Amino acid sequence: MIKFCFGIHNHQPVGNFDSVIEKAFNQCYFPFVKLLSEFPQIKVTLHNTGILWDWFEQHNPEYFEYLNKLVANGQIEFLSGGYYEPILPAIFDSHKKGQINKLNDYIRNKFKVKPRGIWVAERVWEPSLAGAIADCGIEYSILDDTHFRWAGLKSEQLNGYFITEDQHKKLALFPISKELRYAIPFKPVEKVIDILKNLAERFPGKLAIYADDGEKFGSWPDTYHTCYEEKWLARFFEALSKNSDWLQICFFSETLDTVEPNGRVYLPTASYAEMGQWSLPPDGFKHYEEMEKLVKDQGLSETHGYLVRGGFWRNFMTKYPESNNMHKKMYRVAAKIDSLKKGGKSQYQSKLADAEDLLYQGQCNCQYWHGVFGGLYLNHLRYAAYNRLIRAESIVDSLGALPKSGKIDLADFDDDGRKEALIETSLLDAYFSPRFGASMFELDLKDRGLNLLDTMTRRLEGYHDKLTKAQNSDQVAGKTIHDRIEVKEAGLEKYLIYDWHRRISFVDHIMPKGTAFEKFSVNQYHEWGDFILEPFEIKNIDSDKEHTIIFGRDGHLFRPSGTTPLRITKRFIIPNAKQEVDATYVLENLSETPVDFVLGIELNWALLAGDAPDRYYYIDNVELTDRNLKSKGENQNVKTFGLVDEYHDLNIKITPSEPITLWRFPIETVSLSEGGFERVYQSSLTCPCFTVDLGPKQKKQLGVRIEFLRR
Repeated sequence: MIKFCFGIHNHQPVGNFDSVIEKAFNQCYFPFVKLLSEFPQIKVTLHNTGILWDWFEQHNPEYFEYLNKLVANGQIEFLSGGYYEPILPAIFDSHKKGQINKLNDYIRNKFKVKPRGIWVAERVWEPSLAGAIADCGIEYSILDDTHFRWAGLKSEQLNGYFITEDQHKKLALFPISKELRYAIPFKPVEKVIDILKNLAERFPGKLAIYADDGEKFGSWPDTYHTCYEEKWLARFFEALSKNSDWLQICFFSETLDTVEPNGRVYLPTASYAEMGQWSLPPDGFKHYEEMEKLVKDQGLSETHGYLVRGGFWRNFMTKYPESNNMHKKMYRVAAKIDSLKKGGKSQYQSKLADAEDLLYQGQCNCQYWHGVFGGLYLNHLRYAAYNRLIRAESIVDSLGALPKSGKIDLADFDDDGRKEALIETSLLDAYFSPRFGASMFELDLKDRGLNLLDTMTRRLEGYHDKLTKAQNSDQVAGKTIHDRIEVKEAGLEKYLIYDWHRRISFVDHIMPKGTAFEKFSVNQYHEWGDFILEPFEIKNIDSDKEHTIIFGRDGHLFRPSGTTPLRITKRFIIPNAKQEVDATYVLENLSETPVDFVLGIELNWALLAGDAPDRYYYIDNVELTDRNLKSKGENQNVKTFGLVDEYHDLNIKITPSEPITLWRFPIETVSLSEGGFERVYQSSLTCPCFTVDLGPKQKKQLGVRIEFLRR
């Protein structure tokens, strides 16, 4: 006899499309519980994230009719977790407990039961979690067996649960069988039963443990056909029922009451093995694969494979500055909310609760990392996070977290040991990096909950060399989501363009006259200046009437004829009462030699949809044949241009100080998701190009005014 614990985790990201969740409901979530009700001997430990609970409440209340019957029949036990599925180690301790208690309360109120266990998002574990989780009245969690292997335990020891502790606060931990995780539902039912039978023979009276994504039962590619049309899941439930003489299906909580723990364990920081690979830089990603193959080819997987591990989740914030930017924005907003809560302003309690819930939504993990799912590369998911964070910030700023006159804050926003310059008003946030060219890396329109610099840099990924091996869908049918190499669009190789700097705004390109627009768009041009990756000094800050900040750098022109010193001074003025950025440049030739060049001021605009008819370019007195935001083009003698986003009722009007040549093109990335390789529109790049001729010791002033208007 062996006890079999069967756990299901269901989740959809904050901001995912209703159509996607509806499809998952119809193909996965609802068919699963309907089928489960037909097999009264089967018990399932179920975790739905709060995002799904909210969606079910609004769209499909019949789901609850089945769940209430299953609870009454003793077939369902519920898992708690962070309500909006955050990576728990990545948020403040108070918010860990706030998120967990929010889901605890929901389950208690809805089903009149107290959850005893917790699902840890992406199985991202750090040792200090045990204490925070135990403080919420939780008794156990479920993690991958690789976590335990990395702690030095052997496979044959992972047939039960263990006890860990933090500050003498105890938590039971169950190791999920990787063999079962990869077999269900991808191998024949008979093979899965054989695995369970083998465990029963080797470890009588012990546990067989399975818990994984519920989307494997209908939402992952080909699994609806496997699970329901070919009736894999019904045959599995039937087989479990028929083998009840040696196979006892138990809730995880039941085993706590009936089975002794296997011992004490202290786990290292970890997640599932695949995430360790994904978090590595491109070279490390490939080296990991090579090492895995080497160990497998040498027949050492069983004995030595556990020693092969990658990085861990927090590496994503080093690998992707965009992830770190979003994460630190979350911290900044969280600190503002906490400061007001500590201030005891009880009259604002309801509004603070609204802000905190928006903050919690903005902590949803999916958009902060990237693996087999699109995650960070999906602009609508990043938008959802920023939208919630900016809306939360707007609430607390209006309650006193920000002076009514706004402010300029010099602070280490991104935790890199260097201070950034953060201008915040009631209408707009504009964040600048003196260390990297005095560029602007975040621009929030608070009334619209929109970060206009929420884009991605085109970078090498460790899986890009697999693009040429990509297969069509009928060649990958039946493979697990980790083994599929599929392509959504032919010819994606031509979009593998890699950027040498982050795609943000007020990035200052100094180029020779005659630089071709097409060469610039694919990073095959000559950059003469050292003003992009190098530091500027903060020369002056003034917030008396308007928020003014001046940056300066004494840099160089690296021309074929020699090196020439050049000074650039950049002044930004942001009014408190208008959504506007006024940028003025002074370029000064510090040499006795005349110089001429083109200054291109790169501005990126993240407006989500590159080919939607309600989002488009305009150029005054020019009729564009193709005006959508995915279009490419070069226009001469432009006096005013802009971008319109009708969805957000936004007209971004850009007025250069003199007529310019305008370059525009889309930033599109090639990334991997569960459906295969795909091209994703990230932003529209506009680059007003100024012709500059400077005599010895001569200066020139130029600039752009950007107004954010109603349509």
